[in-house]
Amino acid sequence: MDGRRFTVSGLEAFASGWFERGTLTWTSGANSGRRAVVKAQRDVVGAPTIELWNAMTGAIAPGDAFIVTAGCDKRFGTCRDKFGNRLNFRGFPHMPGNDFALGYARQGNRNNGGRL
Repeated sequence: MDGRRFTVSGLEAFASGWFERGTLTWTSGANSGRRAVVKAQRDVVGAPTIELWNAMTGAIAPGDAFIVTAGCDKRFGTCRDKFGNRLNFRGFPHMPGNDFALGYARQGNRNNGGRL
């Protein structure tokens, strides 16, 4: 256990990665009232472990309590599957990628608008 990585209890029912990119707010202990962003959440030898992006300034001790919220990677599939919130997704899931957007027509290619 250090200022960034620690083992927790009570998160066994959640899949690994469920809280990644989420927010952890300490409610007791030396870091009470402080917030941190979750870098990783994994099961290590059967025990849920959380790793934060930045180390906490106060020591993390057994029994320190926190509230953690699920993280989002801003993808349509995550919004739909993890949160059941596809109708409120505010991104652009069907935009072409950079290769398509930066491509251009070349002489000798089939540039007739048909399928490849």
